[in-house]
Amino acid sequence: IENGDTLEDPQILENGQVRKFDRVLANPPFSQNYSRANMTFTHRFREWCPETGKKADLMFVQHMLASLKPNGHMATIMPHGVLFRGGKEKLIREILINDDLIEAVISLPPGLFYGTGIPACVLVCNKSKPDALRDKVLFINADREYAEGKNQNKLRPEDIEKIDYVFTHKREIQKYSRLVDKTE
Repeated sequence: IENGDTLEDPQILENGQVRKFDRVLANPPFSQNYSRANMTFTHRFREWCPETGKKADLMFVQHMLASLKPNGHMATIMPHGVLFRGGKEKLIREILINDDLIEAVISLPPGLFYGTGIPACVLVCNKSKPDALRDKVLFINADREYAEGKNQNKLRPEDIEKIDYVFTHKREIQKYSRLVDKTE
């Protein structure tokens, strides 16, 4: 385990380059600013988000993708804003879709994370999607199925099982999940 700024100076290296992994799981800080000034390994990023306005979310996603082996998979928690913000973030989303990297987007209930009520999602990427999923993205809308808590909401075991089942089997359930062609 290393402690540092993942975007500015990644710590997990192999032969002087960002190390590659089979799987990447992450929950980076939501909507933070970043600076390019002292960044190393800038080839990780195909596009740059604005350095102000708390737009580092898709910079983290690009770093994670650069850290994957050719057949790698990743899942990361992101604020919902990454799904609809414009500008450079829209361009990065288009790149991810056109490169057929997004396997699923799982919308989560609000208030799951302590200290923020911001709705979040799980962005699942796969560098080697099976033919049946080629040019498709599974959307799961799990934002209405949860238990309310005093300070924090939580997913119940049955909510987690439903998400897992639908994701694993790529099931479509009316008003809950849909497999969408990238042309949509």
